[in-house]
Amino acid sequence: MKVWSKRQQDVVVLAVQGRLDAATAPLFEEQVLPMISAGDKNFLLDLAGLDYISSAALRRLLFFAKRAEDQGGRVVLLSVQNHILEILDMAGFTQLFAIFADQDEALRSF
Repeated sequence: MKVWSKRQQDVVVLAVQGRLDAATAPLFEEQVLPMISAGDKNFLLDLAGLDYISSAALRRLLFFAKRAEDQGGRVVLLSVQNHILEILDMAGFTQLFAIFADQDEALRSF
C-alpha cells in the first residue's frame, strides 16, 4: 500500500494505492492520524488505485472518519472501484461516507 497526500485549500487529498488490509491498515493509520493531530480535519480519500480492502481496514477507516468528525471535519471518498464499492455497501459504509466520482464535486462538498 502507498499513500500520497496533497492539499487542496483546506482539504487533504489522500490517494491510496494497493491493498488496504490487516497488515497495511496500521501503516495507513500512522500516516493519517498525525494529520488530524496537527489540525487537519477534512479529507478526500481517492481510492482509484485501491485494489483490495479488508474488514480490518474498514475498522481503521471508520476510526479515522470518527476522529475527523470529532474535530469538526469529515472524510469523503473519491473514485471507488466497483469491487471496492460492493464491499463498502455490504458493510454499510455507503450510508456513512459521501462517495464521489468527480474530484471537483467532492471538493465542493466540504
